[in-house]
Amino acid sequence: MNTKKLLSVAFLALLLGSSCKNDAYRDLEETAENGVQFTSTIAGNSTTRVSGNSWDKDDAIGVFMKQGTGLSNVIAGNKRYSTAGNGNFTATGDDIINYPNEGTVDFIAYYPFKADLRDNSVAINVADQSNQSAIDVLYSNNATGFNKDSEIAKLNFKHSLSKVEITVKAGPGVTNLDGLAVTYQNILSQTSLDLASGNLTAPTAATNISTKVTAGTTGSTVEAILIPEVYGGKDVVFTIGTNSFTWKLPTTYNLEAGKKYNHTIELRTEAGITKAVEIGETTITDWVIVPGSSVILDKDKEPIKPIDPVGVEQVFFEEDFGTQGPRSNPRGRFATYTDFKNKTVKYSDLYTDSWADIRQTSTMDTHVWFPANRTTGMKIENINAAGYTKLRMTYEQAANGNNADIAALKVNINGVNYPTSGTLGGQNQFSEVAINSIASAANLTVEISAQAAENKAGYRIDNIKIFGTK
Repeated sequence: MNTKKLLSVAFLALLLGSSCKNDAYRDLEETAENGVQFTSTIAGNSTTRVSGNSWDKDDAIGVFMKQGTGLSNVIAGNKRYSTAGNGNFTATGDDIINYPNEGTVDFIAYYPFKADLRDNSVAINVADQSNQSAIDVLYSNNATGFNKDSEIAKLNFKHSLSKVEITVKAGPGVTNLDGLAVTYQNILSQTSLDLASGNLTAPTAATNISTKVTAGTTGSTVEAILIPEVYGGKDVVFTIGTNSFTWKLPTTYNLEAGKKYNHTIELRTEAGITKAVEIGETTITDWVIVPGSSVILDKDKEPIKPIDPVGVEQVFFEEDFGTQGPRSNPRGRFATYTDFKNKTVKYSDLYTDSWADIRQTSTMDTHVWFPANRTTGMKIENINAAGYTKLRMTYEQAANGNNADIAALKVNINGVNYPTSGTLGGQNQFSEVAINSIASAANLTVEISAQAAENKAGYRIDNIKIFGTK
């Protein structure tokens, strides 16, 4: 689906004015209005950023405009963009990039911005965990093949490091968690991100890393952003006053880039407990979540065997409407179209006298079209959701007009309406819409419809995904 210029709902306003003055550029005044524009998303789900999956005030990214492989031919190097916290990124002065008069260019971007790059690499040191946002390194290299006539490019950022979050609870013999300190023992703390490839160098500088600890009403939250590496056999030491509790990581404990690992640890000072602590529901949605384990720690004893981890979220239904959508009239009626990705579900029209159709254009691949000023709808039945919980759905929505209302399309799942809200971006720019907390059921029926009185622009739907934990 790489012909689309997608715009994430969480970042509909995230327009980045870019920068740089060079003889290779068009002769334009250095203003944000004349510069290259971007949208952006951050992959996965997280609370590392102060505002969750959005940007924080004064966040700054570095942007490279280049041609060719890697960073062999940089046209604009390490240009700084910052935000006031509202999702709009701008550059000033010499940091404004203009497209060259001829040819196409690619973009590489990273966070957080560093003025003192060496050999186009970002030095990373995770020894200080007090400011998680400052060490949450992001990288984007997806925006390729743009020129002076291109629409807004989207930077898809991915987390380069790993995150471990531990919920600590007071067990028998531990009256409270006041003064809790948690340290990863003998952990490699330094690496660098090669901006040309997005790869990390081999980590160095082993040290004891003190985590960020936040007290809560029912326990404490322990956060650490670590270099992706094998940590099997390493010790994590929990200290309260003069008492210490050691958790030895499993021999196969391997952290992967962009993934977040959750664990629940109960501290106790007496042996013989038989009750295991279950992992609570994960509500973070900004890193790729890898479920962890629950462990009970005795004072000066090895941890009790972990209980089974919680389920992993999976995409169990996905529909991209194939590749055979007609480019000209007559368009493909939704109910009679045959090139759907899924062959085990039923596709039909909600209305028999007016219907949504399947189409593609010169700039957009196959999608569903809801014509303006008409009452139309689509239905997908017999979606097998047996055994899945924590259901949610995402889809991409666009309008044939600027700043259209997302809610003009109605979503019903198994007869229940799931309201949406917000405003789409520019004309025919796709935005991701999320439907959360869908009631569990063995089979799902999804209906998406538009009423003539509310559909004044004409809407498009693509890439429906349904997620569940199994």
